[in-house]
Parts: sequence; structure tokens; C-alpha cells
Amino acid sequence: MNAWTKSCGCVILLMALAGTPSPAAAGPYDGSRPLLCAVTANVECAAAGQCERHIATDETAPAILKFDVAGQTVTTGTARKSPIKSVTRLDGQLILQGSEDGRGWSATIDEDTGRMAVSTVDNDYTFSLFGACSLP
Repeated sequence: MNAWTKSCGCVILLMALAGTPSPAAAGPYDGSRPLLCAVTANVECAAAGQCERHIATDETAPAILKFDVAGQTVTTGTARKSPIKSVTRLDGQLILQGSEDGRGWSATIDEDTGRMAVSTVDNDYTFSLFGACSLP
């Protein structure tokens, strides 16, 4: 193989690699940094089917949530902590799950926008929280 053939082969290889798409970059809310999330609304539903909407306050549900994926914890504004037991990144969504005191919870955070939805489930009721996250 002469020098010209080697050079052409290298150029073709470099052009092919340059044209190869790279994996999609994650958005800023991918869990690589702690997330501070403000709850803007929540809905509480009883087992009998009655639901009530609330404005988020620490009296009815936490108004602020801090998700620390690396530290595997979610903390409420009142400093109550719950362990994060499962972390999944799927289709641009950061999905976190855990359980505590007989209740299960799940949070989904859009990796690009920071929009958040959280659900807590017990035998007798559910809480659905909605809000947005920012990077502190």
C-alpha cells in the first residue's frame, strides 16, 4: 500500500467519523447536579374518589423539593428526607422512585425544561404534585 492510498484511507475514515451522529446530550436537569423544585399545585385524592386541589404550602404538601440524585435523597422544604431507590433516564425524562412509611412515590422531571410531576401513593389516598425545577 503506497502513501497516497494510506492518506486517502485516513481522510475517508475521518470523514466517516465526522459524519457519525453523537449520542444526544442530556438537558441540564438530568440529575447530574442537585435540583431545587418548586411545587405550584397539588391534588389530593381519597380512596372513595373525592379529589381536592390545593395551592402548594408546607401545610398540605411540600412547597419545595430538593432532589440529590448523587446523594440518593429527596428533601422537602421542612428538611424531611426520603431515599431515592431507583433512577431511570428515559426519552428525555429523569424518573426517580422511592418509598417510605408504607407509601410509594415517583417523580418525573423533564431533562430539558425542568417541569416536574410527583405522585405519592398510599392505600387510602394519593397526592399529585406539579411544579418546576431549577439548578441552585
